[in-house]
Amino acid sequence: LDINSMDFVDSGCAMRRRVTRQNAKLGGASRKSDHVIWEIEVPKDLVGRLIGKQGRFMNSLRQASGAKIYVSTLPYFRDSQVCHIEGSSQQVEKVLSLIGKKFKELCLTNIYGLPPPTPLTLHSLLMTAWLFLPDGVTVEVVVAHQVDAGHMFLQQHTHPTFRVLRSLDQQMYACYSEPEIPTLPTPVEVGIICAAPGPDGAWLRAQVISYFEESNEVELRYVDYGGYDKVKTDTLRQIRSDFLSLPFQGAEVLLDNVVPLPDEDHFSSEADAAVSEMTRGAALVAQVTNYDNATGLPLIQLWNLTGDEVVSVNRALVERGFAQWLGY
Repeated sequence: LDINSMDFVDSGCAMRRRVTRQNAKLGGASRKSDHVIWEIEVPKDLVGRLIGKQGRFMNSLRQASGAKIYVSTLPYFRDSQVCHIEGSSQQVEKVLSLIGKKFKELCLTNIYGLPPPTPLTLHSLLMTAWLFLPDGVTVEVVVAHQVDAGHMFLQQHTHPTFRVLRSLDQQMYACYSEPEIPTLPTPVEVGIICAAPGPDGAWLRAQVISYFEESNEVELRYVDYGGYDKVKTDTLRQIRSDFLSLPFQGAEVLLDNVVPLPDEDHFSSEADAAVSEMTRGAALVAQVTNYDNATGLPLIQLWNLTGDEVVSVNRALVERGFAQWLGY
């Protein structure tokens, strides 16, 4: 990786990208390595045809060209998605010619590396960059991190963007294993997204929740794998802008109708263990039923589908004496 040519983000407007990275011509992209990244904007009504029934057209493009291709959602495009094509200039040219033949109405201009169409405030970035649980429908989930018995982070592992997370993890590992990646400027701006060291040498996307100037520490929320942590500021790195295109995968939620037992202000360790036992590695479905007034977090019903019967985690916690049911 050529670190000097990368664009790092050091402010809340985390989607700034240098226009100089725009490949005006395929050959001019990276003659040295002949590795081209080309992204085209695809209106939502064409995405289904581009992917094809059971992914057939997308697979035929991959087979005919040898390029890496996938469709992803970018936070700042509301009515369109992005087709990401990666490979040698020849491979990318082949893909573009095949797409151009089938979709004469599609603009094939490379939007990779261009700044967002409008200036992004931190708030609008974070609201649109999160993969939220949809309202009122059940979705398949796994528990990525449990804060306590009633508070957890879920991942929608069947969502098309989830598969891209592993590739992002690998790219971040390769990038941040290099020396001389810029650290965060101080004072650290609360709310920004950064790269934080994780277990086994991994690097994870994280959001700064609080900054403690005296001790030079920050509190982080991990946006893909969930959880909170307090770390030294100098362990963090600025995030490369292209590492922000994948929506954040960790949905922070609270269990609905479930509160600690009377006279307790938090769930017991036994309650935490019971939820962990019911959810760890299990096939789960969740449904957003309300929103918490104090935090704005979604309140959910969670069911375990692993055994012969459907088990409500919310009700089981109460029935086993670890929590009380709160009706509205």
